[in-house]
Amino acid sequence: MISYIKEKYYWYKINQKLKLFFKNKKDSKILLFGYPKSGNTWLRFLLYNYCNLLLNPNDDKTISFDQLNSLQNNVMDRGTIFNIVEGFPFFYRTHKIYEKPYDLFDKKIFVHRNPLDTLISAYYFYKNRDIPFFDDPEYLRGRLHNIDFYVLFKIDHWINFYNISIKHADFVINYSQMKSNCKKEFLNLIKFLEWDLDENLVEKSIEISSFKKVKKMGEDNFQQYGNGPKDGSFKGEFTRSGEEGQFKKELNKETIKKVLNKFPEFQNLYPNCIEKV
Repeated sequence: MISYIKEKYYWYKINQKLKLFFKNKKDSKILLFGYPKSGNTWLRFLLYNYCNLLLNPNDDKTISFDQLNSLQNNVMDRGTIFNIVEGFPFFYRTHKIYEKPYDLFDKKIFVHRNPLDTLISAYYFYKNRDIPFFDDPEYLRGRLHNIDFYVLFKIDHWINFYNISIKHADFVINYSQMKSNCKKEFLNLIKFLEWDLDENLVEKSIEISSFKKVKKMGEDNFQQYGNGPKDGSFKGEFTRSGEEGQFKKELNKETIKKVLNKFPEFQNLYPNCIEKV
């Protein structure tokens, strides 16, 4: 009960803080949300590389992780109120499931990726720490090292996140569709955001935001930590591959079957993935 009251008070304070900050801001307020490792960072690179190209059309390399996190530095659940860099959007991000501050935003974008690959990526992201799975109950951390256990332990949370998020989204990005036809999906997003549209720069943004280019940028700039902690507590590489169907090699068939039974919408949402099982 005490934890519940503390959480409600926390979100009340965040909501009031952001509400005051937004009060006299005329720019469209955008929120990007998605479960961790769903393609959130890829989408941010696409959007911010595109904005940067509108200002600097001759640039031919992706912005760095540090540049991205400087240009897009506001996080809803932290209640940050950094001023927006001129030429860039009024943009917040969060991995938190719906809370009251969502309602302060004019345009809410939900990005989702098939849960099997999402949870595999999350597994490696949270495992490669000084204290693996730090945010999970201490008594479970040992068992969470088993990737099949991890996926089955987390799948209900993923499903709940998806079902709630889809109801609060003004625009939905399906990672599988982005991978299949990035230009089409990205153009639709630019139109939804009502930004200046330049198809040549859209194509250029897609090219320089590819996983290959972003991964190389991380290596060249010693920023392999990506959006992970910079203090050295994250031991892996933030940008792994972005490929779909990783679960076929990583998980037991019984684990895959259980997830598909729990989330039967999988087949309709991610048909290209299910064929690889």
